[in-house]
Amino acid sequence: MPDSIVDQVVDFYEELFGQMFSEPFRAQIDNRIRRNSVLRQVEAAADAASQSLIRFFVNQEMTEQQVADILSGFNTLSDRLRLDDIANPNTTPEAIVESLLDGLPCRESVQRAIHDTVFRVALNSIVQVLMRVGAVMAEWQKLKFSDTFELPRRVTHRLNQISEQLDAIGQSGTSAADERYELLYRDYLMQRFYRVEAGTVRMTTNLEVDLRELFVMPRVIARPMRSLHDAEPDEAATLMNLAAARQFFADRNGSDQNEDEQAALEQVRDTALCVIIGAPGSGKSTFLEWLQLQIAAVEEEFVLNGQQAIPLLLRMRQLDPLDLPRGAALIEKATASQDRATLMPQGWLDRQMQAGCVLFMLDGLDEVDPQLRDRYVLPWLLELYQRYPACRYLERVAKFLRGQSLPSGFSLCSFSFLLLRLKLI
Repeated sequence: MPDSIVDQVVDFYEELFGQMFSEPFRAQIDNRIRRNSVLRQVEAAADAASQSLIRFFVNQEMTEQQVADILSGFNTLSDRLRLDDIANPNTTPEAIVESLLDGLPCRESVQRAIHDTVFRVALNSIVQVLMRVGAVMAEWQKLKFSDTFELPRRVTHRLNQISEQLDAIGQSGTSAADERYELLYRDYLMQRFYRVEAGTVRMTTNLEVDLRELFVMPRVIARPMRSLHDAEPDEAATLMNLAAARQFFADRNGSDQNEDEQAALEQVRDTALCVIIGAPGSGKSTFLEWLQLQIAAVEEEFVLNGQQAIPLLLRMRQLDPLDLPRGAALIEKATASQDRATLMPQGWLDRQMQAGCVLFMLDGLDEVDPQLRDRYVLPWLLELYQRYPACRYLERVAKFLRGQSLPSGFSLCSFSFLLLRLKLI
């Protein structure tokens, strides 16, 4: 009879971290007391890392035997992964998973039970946490396991904190299947999208930069927009002219802060339909990525229909204007994972959007070819607005869409200033 799911996963991570970190490090540290201290931190990281996979198996209602069959397929992971692989900031968990799958086929018993999707998602979860911990361990190794290097403790604390946050969210009163999937979705967002591209930092280190460490809240000026149907022709032309819009905001930026400015988050909270504009590099996309994480983790309270909002962030550069997502495909695109869309209970996203519990975010609407945008993307957006009017909508553009009307009721926000302060961990 296999051990409990908790024991199996904890034992698995203890062995995996031991093979990938403890054993290689042991030979590099002569001082017994220092070596023991390092090994204890590796064990603490392994315990913290195990919580996400335990949640996943429990939420999928796996039996102990099914978990044993799945974990047995990962026995050779430590032989196939090197520390340099998982500490590489220029690769993604998905790329590593794809490279591993050929050599880690599902056991026949797993395939018979139609748990091959669970197998792949479990592998992705393992790789994600290995990459998060591996980058820190590799840097610690370079520093000869310095006592003053706090990142191993901080990454362990963050993994434990995620578990505590998800445990708190799990006390909601939604139906069991929907609640389990919401926790899986939030867990994935927090584990996968915390990283930020920061080349100026990576010139001197391979450490992944946590978006929350780098982000500083921008301030915005709200400019209510009317539909072009309600605007005078000259006014409509001005609304759709980028130069005029920049001048509009420049005239209000004579000081560091104007009375009509407010934090971007507050504007989004107060406005059901919102468009954010700003110059390239001003932090618009960073704000959307940060907001997704904060809402997923309930680190920022964002209540819709009486419960914490569910963030849904789509990036236009990853979408095909000729095949725009609907239904479960929205989750697939938001997570970049078909498997997570497969695990979604039938109709889950539709139920959440009909109830108005979703903050729908679209990044880069103006990056689409104008003809494709006008013919396919804008009608698709309008369809979403009309079908799910109770949801909140937030869009990011770098320039106005000349000649196109935004839906009536949209508020136009432009960053009045944004200071991105690189704060090394």
